[in-house]
Amino acid sequence: MKILNIGNLAIVFTLIISAALSQFYSDCKDIALVLGLFVMPAYQLLVGFIWFISSNCSDKIRNYFIGVIIYFITIFSLSAISDLIYKLKFLQYFSSAFFGGIPVLLALYFTYNFNQYSRK
Repeated sequence: MKILNIGNLAIVFTLIISAALSQFYSDCKDIALVLGLFVMPAYQLLVGFIWFISSNCSDKIRNYFIGVIIYFITIFSLSAISDLIYKLKFLQYFSSAFFGGIPVLLALYFTYNFNQYSRK
């Protein structure tokens, strides 16, 4: 698990550094986009599933998976009623402001808990 935690931390730090450097170099913006949208979520879901299987279903990882499932159900529901959202501007502003930060919070929650777990 410690090796998987080092991989997770490497992805998170690379994402933060590439996002910071994207202000100066436009190529870093593409790296941050790919890491943030594809690599980090896939890695954390895979490692979370491995942790879920090996840790006898701890509460922290169960809460992480519940958060991920609720987020995806909400996003898919909002995309199903996207016509209504675009007609009602306040829903569009609310969904873009509120749901934009949830993946970051889930990633930070996972990283913190996984770091604490791998120290034991």
